Amino acid sequence: MDIKNFVLSYYKNAAEGFHIQRVEKPNEAKKLHSHEYFQIYYIEKGALTHYVESSASRLVAGDMFIIPPGINHRIEEEHQTIFYSFSFMPDSLGESAASNSFAIDFLRRLSHDSTIRPKITLPYDKVLCVENIMEEIYKEFTERNISGKDIIRSYGIILVTMFARIYYESSKASIISHFDDCRQFVLHCVSYIENNYFQDIRLDSMVKLSAVSKSSFCKIFSEITGCSFNKYLNMCRIRKSTEYIKRGYKITAIYGLCGYNDFSTFYRNFKNIIGVSPREYAKGV
Repeated sequence: MDIKNFVLSYYKNAAEGFHIQRVEKPNEAKKLHSHEYFQIYYIEKGALTHYVESSASRLVAGDMFIIPPGINHRIEEEHQTIFYSFSFMPDSLGESAASNSFAIDFLRRLSHDSTIRPKITLPYDKVLCVENIMEEIYKEFTERNISGKDIIRSYGIILVTMFARIYYESSKASIISHFDDCRQFVLHCVSYIENNYFQDIRLDSMVKLSAVSKSSFCKIFSEITGCSFNKYLNMCRIRKSTEYIKRGYKITAIYGLCGYNDFSTFYRNFKNIIGVSPREYAKGV
């Protein structure tokens, strides 16, 4: 059987590694094919059946699927089906994807793990959001405005991130399944602390998501950071608090911004880590 492998240049109006269309008559997609790019379908109206290799799934309005490069698939649409087809080359999301390990890891696993062929049903409160994103991508793509490609990249990474989160949540997969091994997960925890120090972050919650014992998690965390989980969390929070002090924030307002529930705990940790009280530190900056 002659299976066509589409390249992005098949679409005459493809640009900057992207293409999007609002489809009512998917003639080519009915034939078994593959392509060199990722492709996200969002079903706006009606229904279709998506065939991937030897499996099939039916999608209705509010459903999405994402297909990676090199996978044979086809669709059969029902009467009056309308959907968005957003295509992008593996490297076209650029720096937006590089700064989002969650999304880039999902795309990587999607390309190499044959067990992941995700179709998702959007939660009710996300349907309008995704429709608006698709409309904005379509608008930027067709109008070719200044910096349109940058906006498309940003919307693209939002779509992939949202898709991945809903996919993992719906399959009840633990966060560890997003990464190659427990060490990678611990590295993710370190990054999470750096970016979410103001949140209620607890060791036990992280351990539950890691699918390993608490002792193993703590051992690996200590090997990577050189200190315990709680010490690293406090050091990160106090380091952030010194930045707020340098920017002129009131001492009594800072502790809440750094994730502490009370001033006394913040004060004690600040003095233990920095060596002086917050007010003494403020006098010296």
